[in-house]
Amino acid sequence: MLGNIINSVKGQLTGELQDKFNIDSGQANQSVDLAKDHVTEGLKKEASGGDAGGIMNMLKGQKAPQDSPAMNSTIQNYIGDLTSKVGMPESVAKQVGPFVVSFLMNKIGGNVNSQSDLMGMLGGGLTDKLPKGMGDKLGGLFK
Repeated sequence: MLGNIINSVKGQLTGELQDKFNIDSGQANQSVDLAKDHVTEGLKKEASGGDAGGIMNMLKGQKAPQDSPAMNSTIQNYIGDLTSKVGMPESVAKQVGPFVVSFLMNKIGGNVNSQSDLMGMLGGGLTDKLPKGMGDKLGGLFK
């Protein structure tokens, strides 16, 4: 589901990247594809660390992704990939990275109303990675 949300806003996001940061369509497309992987993994890492409430705060715009250690790390890794895999200058990548992650968090947040929605969206074996007992507390959501 997370991938579907990101794919549904890809056109809008690539257009904004081209307009705001003057990058070509190929780089914009690659940037969004990379962001999908980084954001998905970052959210899973944050959730498996037991901070579903922190993720909800980010998704609802009450906390910036850069204020979360796991998501800040995700942004930094994403910036690295923008320079090494997309060929973007570091100065541009440092602006694009936080912009894209914040944009996607906002769009994902519009589709998440509760921690149960979030965990269902992240799904895929996440229960095994949750702190002991937390999977059970979520009421068998992953079974």
